[in-house]
Amino acid sequence: MKRLIFYIYLLFFSYLATAQVRPQYSQYMLNNYLLNPAITGIEDYMDVKMSFRSQWAGIEGAPTTYYVTAHTQLGNHPNLANPSKIDDKQHAFAPNGNRYNRYKKIRPTHGLGGMILYDRIGIFSSTEATLSYAYHVLLSPEIKLSAGLSAGISQYSMRGSELRLANPTDNLAANIVLTKPVVTAGLWLYSTRFYGGISIAQLAGNTFDFGANALQQNPSVRHFFATAAYKIKLGESFTAIPSVLAKVANPLPMTIDYNLRLLFADRIWGGASYRPAAKGFIFMAGMHLNNAFDLSYSYDMGSNQIGRMGNGSHEIILGIRLNNRFGVYCPTNMW
Repeated sequence: MKRLIFYIYLLFFSYLATAQVRPQYSQYMLNNYLLNPAITGIEDYMDVKMSFRSQWAGIEGAPTTYYVTAHTQLGNHPNLANPSKIDDKQHAFAPNGNRYNRYKKIRPTHGLGGMILYDRIGIFSSTEATLSYAYHVLLSPEIKLSAGLSAGISQYSMRGSELRLANPTDNLAANIVLTKPVVTAGLWLYSTRFYGGISIAQLAGNTFDFGANALQQNPSVRHFFATAAYKIKLGESFTAIPSVLAKVANPLPMTIDYNLRLLFADRIWGGASYRPAAKGFIFMAGMHLNNAFDLSYSYDMGSNQIGRMGNGSHEIILGIRLNNRFGVYCPTNMW
């Protein structure tokens, strides 16, 4: 086991020597805000999500990730630009009893949000705090386009004192902390039936160094994300949502996730994903408990060598909808 841990350290140390790799998420489709700041303020309420992820459970030093995200529209009004957003059988009336489409607004909307993220892999950890802004415009009565930008700081730490080295004076035995800026930009095209988005993370691309003679300076490699999804009605109560996510972070190979979720009555759902690069399957399920809370869970079955040594990967997300004045149970633009 100690030999395995040592190899894991070497693996991720080599990653840090060439690029700062973003954390991996299985339920990204429930919180695309993690990957694309253009999501900011997309709903008519404040969207808050908290998550914990344990990757390769059972292996000492395996990745763990925590995050809290929150974003909302700016201004004290709901986004009533698209009357088709609200289903005729649910939430068809404004709070004063008048029909929803009588309050149609066509002006652009703005969003503001923020994220706190903590990620740990063996002796390495990073803490990230960012703020985001997005601008949403109507392209047609049913289609919108948004552009967003997020910026903040990320603090990287290496706890070299936790390593057992033959030479205690080795540079690797030092505890090193590095702070650098992080910037992400994205575009998001969406309606109540589909979405598609692209984003670029780590735009700052500044150099970093964990210490003299320890690592040569290297740029933070940019990450490119592209994702899309479509809602397919399967009768009165069921909806199928296929989606796909592609990620490129040179020099690592491109990865693609294929996902399919099935919703029942906009309240209960289940789904699965396939990640060809890792030859791994992901199973997930969730429930919208009421108009304020939802809960979801996913389990990754690892098929690569390290994944098979652990007990899979587990991810839990708690969602909170604050100021949900229309009583929406299921997100209208994000699924």
